[in-house]
Amino acid sequence: MLMTDSTSLKESCAVFAVSSNSDRVDVAPVIFSGLLALQHRGQESAGITVLKNGKLSTFKGLGLVIEVFSHNILKGLSAPIGIGHVRYSTYGSSDLINAQPIEFESKPKFALCFNGTIVNYEELRAELERDGYVFKTTSDSEVIGFLISKALKHGSDLTNAIIYGMEKLKGAYSAVLLSEDGAIVAFRDAYGFRPLCLGYLKDLEAYVFSSETSGLDAVDATFIEDIPPGSISVLKGGEVTRLKVHSSRHAHCMFEWVYFSRQDSIIEGVDVFSVRWRLGEKLAELNPIEADYVVPVPETSRIAALGFSSKSGIPIMEGFGVNRYALRTFIMPKDRGYFARLKLNPLKQALNGKRIILIDDSIVRGTTSRAIVSMLKRAGVKEVHLKITCPPLIAPCYMGVDFPTFEELIAHGRSVEDVRKLIGVDSLTYMTIDGLVKAIGLPKDELCLACLTGEYPDEIRPFLGRKVVIKK
Repeated sequence: MLMTDSTSLKESCAVFAVSSNSDRVDVAPVIFSGLLALQHRGQESAGITVLKNGKLSTFKGLGLVIEVFSHNILKGLSAPIGIGHVRYSTYGSSDLINAQPIEFESKPKFALCFNGTIVNYEELRAELERDGYVFKTTSDSEVIGFLISKALKHGSDLTNAIIYGMEKLKGAYSAVLLSEDGAIVAFRDAYGFRPLCLGYLKDLEAYVFSSETSGLDAVDATFIEDIPPGSISVLKGGEVTRLKVHSSRHAHCMFEWVYFSRQDSIIEGVDVFSVRWRLGEKLAELNPIEADYVVPVPETSRIAALGFSSKSGIPIMEGFGVNRYALRTFIMPKDRGYFARLKLNPLKQALNGKRIILIDDSIVRGTTSRAIVSMLKRAGVKEVHLKITCPPLIAPCYMGVDFPTFEELIAHGRSVEDVRKLIGVDSLTYMTIDGLVKAIGLPKDELCLACLTGEYPDEIRPFLGRKVVIKK
């Protein structure tokens, strides 16, 4: 993913699940490939749970997918049904106990993994602890799993137990559950904050759930549908049945198109590549400036830079050497300026004496942007005009993106000119909210724009003002 000021932009994880109707099929390598395709959504830990001979078997570890799973480990996970997970990177090492999937001792026993954040986590945890449930992690998944376990204990079947959990949960969740009775269940919050889709892999007679369509593409599965927000999809015996649980307006996170998702993914029917290209074109129409080159900040702003260059006629130029091995796992320094210097190095021979338009997707705290601009000026760049494909971030995210307080947002309470001076660029242009909505192409009321407007979905309002803790 992008290694700039958006290094501080993180959200929770990705899920992947495969179930074949043939006992001869081994899905472990398929899950491995799917998780590799979703690695950009989390680099801290990875895990796989399979159902083998009627019993759940889980392996997980810290690091990248390719570091956690060897050929021998995958061979030991050989089974026709399983789920997998990658977890996002934090500012320091994290306990293996928080890695997912997490197994829950219930009848039936099940394993669970999810992508999102539960905003009433503290209240639900306290309630469950009063009921005698003992928490071993600080993961939201444990709250979700214990709610389901509680309902199962009181006689609910698995589907109704998940409905019970969904009625109690407030926040963002796209989850997959593997039950010891052979079912995979996918469920999603009513707003649809985080993506989740279903596909079919004909050669293996297997259905596939994935956080993004890029995961389906990686295993050659055909896209069937996005899992509808507020619904449960039960996959068992080679059939998928769906149940609608909640209805509300949708609130798909705009960052899925701006930053989080891979450029080759299609989210809610809208392909990410086209959105980023259109954002670049729209930026070229805002505050036109004469310059020698358009320079993208690696990685996710490249498509926008191409769109900007196409629209403006200003040639695009590679502006940075990138150290792709710097801090590539879960160790991340708090000094983002230091990280930027380790990761990026301006190409002096290309940029010396030039006026450049620097394209990036967002500014959160501003520390990394400031460091990059300083590096460019030291490299001899004559002028740096920074253009951002996202509007100013003025309010915290309560749904899992890692900017949980007003104080850490450089744009909160500041004018564009104030931010420009703090970063040290010659000019600063943000995308407009209307321009962003038009580039995505979905109705404005189908998107979550709370971090841009301060207007939150109704169920989040009771939690406003609370400092959100992004759980490690």
